[in-house]
Amino acid sequence: MDVVDAVSIACGGHAGDSDSMRRVLNLASERNLLVGAHPSYPDRANFGRRSVDIDRETLGHSITNQLVSLRDIAESSGIHVSYIKAHGALYHVLSQDPEMSVWFWEQCEQVLSDVRVVLPIGCPSIRSLQSRGIPVLPEGFCDRRYRSDGTLVHRDCDNAMIDDPTQAAAQAAQLVKELGCELLCVHSDSNDALGIANAVRKMLDAL
Repeated sequence: MDVVDAVSIACGGHAGDSDSMRRVLNLASERNLLVGAHPSYPDRANFGRRSVDIDRETLGHSITNQLVSLRDIAESSGIHVSYIKAHGALYHVLSQDPEMSVWFWEQCEQVLSDVRVVLPIGCPSIRSLQSRGIPVLPEGFCDRRYRSDGTLVHRDCDNAMIDDPTQAAAQAAQLVKELGCELLCVHSDSNDALGIANAVRKMLDAL
């Protein structure tokens, strides 16, 4: 919390409950950090990192419930939710499916106002949302390796993750300086997540 500028908070789909949401929101507020909602497929067993065969109505209901849970706790403490970032498998599906990303936004804007949608920088859905005037926040990953086409190496592959803080900071610098990335992600469950976050923080402070 003392290293980052923003926190994406799990709100019950893949992880999280009212106690964890309240605790993280308060810690973020004490440090004046941006707060984001982090909804996912309702799949705690797989931490939201597997695709789920679910109909739109059921998924929409789940997303709404997740966002309402975080919103209500945040509002009770006078905290504004600034962005929405889908988690895991849902995030990657949305990034490649412009029609579904618009549908996702429509679900979200019914619950939260004055927010931006986080999607991977350069993905097809970002262009689709921007063309409709929907506010987006392009994101890059410090601790994940990329393919030549700009998509992420699948987590099942041995080289999917970047564990070395120096390499992660170098990739983060490239994402910011060459691609115009506005949000950098470090997964809290990555190996040496704190070391990576500190290295990226040092790099950003030096820009």
